Amino acid sequence: MPVSQDEADRVLRRVSREKEAHACYPCRKRKVKCDGCQPCRTCQRRKHPQICSYDLAQPRRGSTSRRASGASPRSPRTVRRELAVSNEEQPIPSNNDNNYVYSGDNSVISILRLRASDATDAVAREARSVLGLQNTFNSYPFMDSKTPGERWKSLLQVLPQRAEVLKYVLILSNDVTNEIRFFHYYRVTAYPFNPILADMDRFESDLCTYLQAHAVGELRDPEKISDRWATDKSIGHISLLLATLAAGAHYSDVDHVQRLELSTDFARRSFHALRLANFLFRPSLDIIQALLILGNTLQNMGQSDAAWALLGTTVRLAQTMGLHTERNYLSDQLNNVRSTIAWQDSLLCLCYDRPPIVSVNGWSLDQALFNRQDLSYAEVMQILCRLGLDIVRPENLGPVDMERAIEGLQRLDSAYRRSQRYLRMRENCTTLQQHLENLALRMHTSFCVSVLCRPAMRQSSSLSLPHAQILRARARQSLIDASKAFLDFQALSVVPLRSWSMVHTVLSSTLLLCIWEETRNDPECRSLQQKVIDVFSSSDSRTSDDGPSADSDGRWLSARHIQALATLRSTLDRAENIGPIGDTQSVAMGVNPMPQHTTGNPDGFLDLLSSFDASPVSYLDSIMNVPMFDFSQENGFL
Repeated sequence: MPVSQDEADRVLRRVSREKEAHACYPCRKRKVKCDGCQPCRTCQRRKHPQICSYDLAQPRRGSTSRRASGASPRSPRTVRRELAVSNEEQPIPSNNDNNYVYSGDNSVISILRLRASDATDAVAREARSVLGLQNTFNSYPFMDSKTPGERWKSLLQVLPQRAEVLKYVLILSNDVTNEIRFFHYYRVTAYPFNPILADMDRFESDLCTYLQAHAVGELRDPEKISDRWATDKSIGHISLLLATLAAGAHYSDVDHVQRLELSTDFARRSFHALRLANFLFRPSLDIIQALLILGNTLQNMGQSDAAWALLGTTVRLAQTMGLHTERNYLSDQLNNVRSTIAWQDSLLCLCYDRPPIVSVNGWSLDQALFNRQDLSYAEVMQILCRLGLDIVRPENLGPVDMERAIEGLQRLDSAYRRSQRYLRMRENCTTLQQHLENLALRMHTSFCVSVLCRPAMRQSSSLSLPHAQILRARARQSLIDASKAFLDFQALSVVPLRSWSMVHTVLSSTLLLCIWEETRNDPECRSLQQKVIDVFSSSDSRTSDDGPSADSDGRWLSARHIQALATLRSTLDRAENIGPIGDTQSVAMGVNPMPQHTTGNPDGFLDLLSSFDASPVSYLDSIMNVPMFDFSQENGFL
């Protein structure tokens, strides 16, 4: 039976009404591109995400409008192909995309997007919410500030003041006023050796905007909310600013007590700003960078276990944003953030000998780094950190075979040879910064070499194995180089004495020199050990012309590093028959100078290392990796 034209038009109108609009109402109104998210990128960029709705638009007349405009209708195959291309080429979000949630190509969400047609596009768009794969809290639920007004007042309480950003006035005993610029300290002291900020120029420009807003009173009235500064993005940026001030205060020239108070206060306020920005539910690039700087600051304050735990959360939030994916269109800014995440994870994993959380599967470094010369300090460090992640991957933990160790050394040597001339030879350094980068790279490289060579250090029976002599020779030289570089570095800068990873490197290196049978009786190695001890004993004497201050190493080193330093002092004192000076200082620090089974006779224990073919590396682990938890006490509530 033939169908009349009226019946056909009625069916077409009904089908058209049932179809969901592909674009949100504001984008359809402006006739601009919409990505179909809730809220979409265009509404976020135009700063009205609250009106991004797919229910306000009138039913679209897709076929009719296309015929009226003369455009040919798209076939379902064309629609699916366009959606597939859009899914493949979807860029990783910018700072504005706080609602973006990354899903892999094999997820249901991506499959629905790939196979979406006009009839199923609404299902694909809503699937994330239906499947419970999208956060719904618009504010951080674990704090009292719920309303916008309460959040604004809470933000004003933690905002960095102009004086905190630009200067802190310290009145010395001789009434000389010294201006301490905390951001300046971060910029020139911390940042060059751990470049977490992905775009320093953009950050400094935003900092100027913040200072101008603060100067005109935009950030003062608790009853008048600033639309510009009350957004999640702006609060995330304020958290990042506070994090840089915490790091800058740690490297400043104020005394230890005040330095710790300032750094802790800035970090506390930064964490509070993160909660106000709803960081756990709406991560952004600024939030990721703030967490990285806070983790590094915690680490440098001796709280490395807390830094380790925080890094796990940071990595997961970065993966939520898709920063772990390998895309050709990744910007340099996002690549920098991903590299600094790997940087921090690699150093902590090497120090603790723990498996990493950063995955290197499917992530290849820029091939240019392997092919060109004149690599910068940061570029060489990227290669070293990738090598470190390879070393501590779960499948590589445990005994490392000699062949793999040799291969790792070859990769490391290749990167070092292709670095800029001043990084390879200190004689080529012409500026202070070049000297500092040369010494920092020597410390990091020496530490990586010593880790790679530890299989040959574990037992003397390994001497008969292939490449063992090469590895032991490289191990010896790396331990000496690390100690020498540290001594030269600390004479020029406070960086090695305030950086947890560098403190760990020099203490673990000097301890191995002290207990390894090939080096413990060597006069040069003994001299290096004593010099390192002397540096830590008077590390802050430069801050006063009246001699060493009361800022003892026990008040800022981590518990593990105090244990290592106390052990080193005790061993040297007993070996030279000077007396139990190390024991007295260790008791003052609240730690035992040696593991309990060796306190009475450390020299006898060192002799046993050879006679029983024991491993100096295992002994080092027993000192540095002191058990932090007594699981036998976890059986009952009381």
